[in-house]
Amino acid sequence: MNYKEYQKSRDLSWEILTKEKICALPVKMTALCEQTGIELKLYTPTDGNSGFSTIDPDGTAVICVSREDPPARQRFTTAHELGHILLGHTGKCELCNREPRPDDNPIEQAANVFASRLLAPACLIWGCRVQSAEEIAALCDISSAAAEFRFKRMQILFKRNKFLLSPKERAVFEQFKNYIAAHRLR
Repeated sequence: MNYKEYQKSRDLSWEILTKEKICALPVKMTALCEQTGIELKLYTPTDGNSGFSTIDPDGTAVICVSREDPPARQRFTTAHELGHILLGHTGKCELCNREPRPDDNPIEQAANVFASRLLAPACLIWGCRVQSAEEIAALCDISSAAAEFRFKRMQILFKRNKFLLSPKERAVFEQFKNYIAAHRLR
């Protein structure tokens, strides 16, 4: 995935958090789907996928999530599929939702970036002084696997120590200021 596509996905996650006035973790995905006019359904998969998104003939965006997955995985799947819809991927190619792989196509990578930045924004992890994957999983209500991926990325960001450089990221941080003060871990 090139940096421009990464940046587009990341920035869109910040825009959604700000636009929908989300100011606490974990992000409530059912409410966010309702706010954005997207229908959320549970289904029983037959193909091993955790979910998919589609646009109904009437134009309604629909996210279908496996009822067999644990709630934290369902949340990530919902965020991933929301990313596909908002990034304009739905209907353009065959998409799948499963654990990420290094060889995933750029569209899947973009949806994963969107989902992880929506559910576990770096500026909030930094602001709350989170220092482990377990703390990310608990704070953001994401699976251990998703928290491990996020924590690996956070270690790079912690070394760089360049948070709040983007006006969009600063807006998210400001919106969550009370939450951060109440949930600072150290």
